[in-house]
Parts: sequence; structure tokens; C-alpha cells
Amino acid sequence: MKRHIVFDLDGTLVDSLPGIAEGVNRSLQELGRPVLSLKAISRMIGSGAANLCGKALGYEDAAHTPAEELEAMHAQFRKHYPQCWQYPLTRAYPWVANMLTLLSAEGAQLAVLSNKPHDVTEPMVRALFPHIPFTAIMGYTGKFPRKPAPDSIHHIASLWGVPASEITLVGDSLYDARTAQNADCDLALVAWGYAEVSELVAWPAPVFGSVDELRHYLLNA
Repeated sequence: MKRHIVFDLDGTLVDSLPGIAEGVNRSLQELGRPVLSLKAISRMIGSGAANLCGKALGYEDAAHTPAEELEAMHAQFRKHYPQCWQYPLTRAYPWVANMLTLLSAEGAQLAVLSNKPHDVTEPMVRALFPHIPFTAIMGYTGKFPRKPAPDSIHHIASLWGVPASEITLVGDSLYDARTAQNADCDLALVAWGYAEVSELVAWPAPVFGSVDELRHYLLNA
């Protein structure tokens, strides 16, 4: 059994795409820009709000976005997203809460690690999984660099008093895969998130197509 498990949030535990898209499109409308489709926005998720905003404006990422444009978009997104992520625009994937409950009951230590801003990450997790005793719920605050940097995994490992090699990171993207590689921890990938499955299966890690398959693996590996 996997006893120290860190979960990504967007695309892994929750389908947050509709809420993110609402925040992005409200922001674009405020700036007089055309709105984007759910499919287009789904390909922008995973590397933090600033990069999401840069991509929504048509640039490669935040670093390649003119500073004034990025700040204007980021400010709008910071205003709108905390007001529009709530249910039903963000939902836990079916059976995820049950899986977390079973893992906790069997003694697994659980944590959430997201590149999403912490001031949305924590209330989202508390609202959707109120009965799960997560050791840590970590969104981006600036204290640690975003995934795929390993710092947050190492911090969680220190909270648990175990080496990072005893942790399993569960995620839906190559950001998560690279995080596990950089942190030297175990990795499990899920196919129901926002990455292309073809990208995931090329990585040397198990890819699970259902919550039931993932639950069985975590409880029996």
C-alpha cells in the first residue's frame, strides 16, 4: 500500500475547467478580448495563474507576455476566479472522495499540491473534501517555486518525516511527472485530466483510466 500520497488538484481530484474558463473569459471580456473555448483553455492549465493568463492572451507563457498586458490580465483573473470557481463550476470527480476516505481509513497520509493560487486551492479542497484529513493543502504562495520544482514535495516529506522516495505523487500532467522526477519520488498518472493521454503513456509511470483502478493500485501496491 502507498502510505504517503500527494495529489495534484486540477484534472486529478477535481474537474475545475469550467470555473477556470469562466474566470479567464470574464477577464478577457473586461479587457475587450475574444473569449476562448473550454478545449483551448484546457491546454493552458497546469503551470500557474500567471502562465495561464499569458497563454490566454495568445503568448507562449508569462515570461513571453508584455508586462503591462500580463499584469492587466492577471489582475482581472485574480479578481474574478475567486468568485466563480465554486460548485457547480468545480466538481470533485466521481468516486474520488470515496477513494480518499478509504485511503485515509487504511492509514495513508494525504496531501494536495497545486500550482493554483493558495487562496483558491485551500477553500476549494475544504469545500469539496470537507471530511478528508489532509496533512497539507498547498497552492502557490511564493514561498516555494511552482511544480515541477521539487521544493514543495520535499517540504511535505519533512512534515511526514520521510524521504521523498517514500512519497507517491498522483497527477494528470507532465508538470506532475517532471515534479516527481525532480523530487525523486514515485509517480502515478491519471488519464481523465487535461493532458493528452499520448503524452502521459510515453512517460515511464503507470497511467490509470479510472478512479477504481487508481484506488486499487494505491491500496495494493
